[in-house]
Formats: sequence, structure tokens, C-alpha cells
Amino acid sequence: MRATPRVLMIEQGGRGGVADYTAELIGALAAEGWQVTLATAADHCYQPISGVAVHGVFHYVRGHTALGRAVRAARLGRLANGLRFLLDLPRLLGLARDVDVIHTQGGEYAPLVVIADVCLRSTGAPIVQTPHNTFERGRSLRRTHALLARLTARTIVHTHADLQRVPSTADGRVVVIPHGEYGGLAGQGGPADRDRARAQLGIAPDVPVTLLFGQLRLDKGLGDLLAALTRIPDLQLLVGGREEGALAASRAQLQSSALAGRVTVYEGYLDMSDAATLFAATDTVSLPYAVASQSGVLLLAYGFHRPVIVYPVGGLVEAVRDGETGWICSRPDVDALVDALAAAAEVGWPECRRRGEAGARLAQERFAWPAIARRTSELYGEVLADSRDAMTAR
Repeated sequence: MRATPRVLMIEQGGRGGVADYTAELIGALAAEGWQVTLATAADHCYQPISGVAVHGVFHYVRGHTALGRAVRAARLGRLANGLRFLLDLPRLLGLARDVDVIHTQGGEYAPLVVIADVCLRSTGAPIVQTPHNTFERGRSLRRTHALLARLTARTIVHTHADLQRVPSTADGRVVVIPHGEYGGLAGQGGPADRDRARAQLGIAPDVPVTLLFGQLRLDKGLGDLLAALTRIPDLQLLVGGREEGALAASRAQLQSSALAGRVTVYEGYLDMSDAATLFAATDTVSLPYAVASQSGVLLLAYGFHRPVIVYPVGGLVEAVRDGETGWICSRPDVDALVDALAAAAEVGWPECRRRGEAGARLAQERFAWPAIARRTSELYGEVLADSRDAMTAR
């Protein structure tokens, strides 16, 4: 490995949870001595990062222009984005020519990631992948993920629960490296005072509030949360994030007279200052997910010093100390969610604040980015050693 090792980080979307994770990781890797090149969306939201060269490679039809809205209205957005991705591959390969390691973060569409990885292997640099989720949303792509595991030197997952769901083709090349903390990311939202945030949102100082935040997918548990809310009369709910089907599926519940005036929805991509207001106003952050690997929202809640309420699914329980940093529901169902939400409302803000502070300390102790970057750097060293050994054996 050269004196200043080089890694090409590939994160396609340029915004959202995976981009937030990537920004923290590459900054910490640069501090570890890596020369980092980031390939991301042309319209990315990354801020300048010391030691990182950011290249806007991938182009998307996002619906921000009249043409884009027309393409999406005709349901041709995925096709258009896929074709543009293929056209962007030559530039991606150019960035990969003289690096030691290639590291992919997530991926917009797994079959296209396979095509990209096949092309990237021609550079001779080993590929590390971090899929972020080890479960399927929508139709199964099990064979595609199995092929991805074959093409990569290592697969990084964030929890031990994920080990049970990785493809068998990973063949012992799976490593658990936790998701990093988000205290720094939360700090980008600026100071947010609880009383001021509540006044801004029209929420009384003493009413119990919980927050559902992030991409509003069907598996994020909005329906369960609304059902639970009908059984806890004083509880209010804040919902913030981009609609991905959950709001449409819960339309009837949201319009129920039992929830009138108790649910406030902030739909769309929210910047961190807006997020800071929502987190400041809430007592707890609810994650009643039907399925999960890990959760950036959970760590963002800790970053904002707020306790969490989680279903016991996937790797969520690995990041929560029940009774200390939040509440783990006894079962992943509405009855258990009602019990946890009611318990949080009963103990009130002082106990929620105590658990939120404990969550912030836990995140700093267990999920600090320098330690995660060091382990990732060590992993890069391992795959490079394997690559050298393979070349020597030929």
C-alpha cells in the first residue's frame, strides 16, 4: 500500500440517511490518513470535507423541473435514471483507475450496482460494500444480492442481527462495524430550545409528544403508531420526512376524528435546522419498524439527546438499553407500543430527558466515528493483503 492510501467511496444518492453516514465516515477516514475520492450525485448536498475530493457523477430525474415532472408523471423516472446511470459509468471508472480500495455505500437499484461492480473489478482494486439494509423492500432481489456478495471482497453490516440475513455467497467475508453516532450531524441544525420549539410548532409545554422521523415507508410503522395514539388520549404525534407510501396508506387514520388536532405532518426532505426543531419539541422518538437492520434515525435521536421507543426487530435492540436510553417494546405490535408510549407519557419530560442524555453518552462511547474509521481502515488493509496474496499465488 502506498504512503498515502487512496479509497474511492461511491454513494449514489447525494442526500438522505446514507449520504449523512457517508459524510461522517469519509471525514473520519481522511483524518486516519486516507486520500478519499467521493463519487456521488451531481446535485448532492455534501458540504466541503477536509481531505475529500467530491465528484458529482450520477445524474437523476428528481422532478424539480417541468421535464422531470413530466417524466415522473409518465412513470418513466426509474427507466430514465437507470439509463443515465449507465451513461455515467465511464466517468466512475475513470475515478477508480488509481485507487487502492473501492467502497460502495448502499445503492439506488441493486441490478445496476452489479453492472457497476463488474466494471469496477476491471480496475484491479478490491471492492468493499456496505448495503445498510439486509432485508428486501418490494420484490425480492435475493439472487442479485448474492451476486453482489460474490463480487465484493468484504461486506460490512452494522449489527449482529444482520449476520443472519446476508447471502451465503458472502462466505465468511462479512464484518460487523457499527453505524456511527450523529451528535455532530445533530449539531449542524443549530441550537434548539424545547420551549421555543414547542411555541413555534404550537404545542403546549406540558403535553406528551412523540416523533416519527425519516423516510415515510410502509415498514416504518406509521399505521401502528396512529392506532396506538387513539388509545392514549393526551399524546401528540409529530411526523417529519419524505413520503414513500406510508402517508397514503394511513390516510383514513390520519383523517379520523379521534386524532383531530393531535397529529402534525411535515412532509418532504427536511434540512437539519428543521429536524432540530422537531427533535427539540418532542419527548421521545418512536421507531415501531416492522423490519430493520440498524437505524440512522435512532442515532440521530441520541444526537439530539432524545430517548427512543423501538420494536424488538433486527438490530435496533443492539443500540438501546431498555430503561436507560429508551423503551424496547415487549413485542412488535400495537398493544406493546401502547404500553411503551403510555409509560413514557406517565414518567414525563424529566425522565425522558434523563434517558435522552444517557443515549447521547452511549452513542459517544460505543459509536464514535474515529473508532469506526480505524476499524474500516484495518479492513481495507486486510482486503489489500488478501489481494496481494492472491496475485502472488497466481
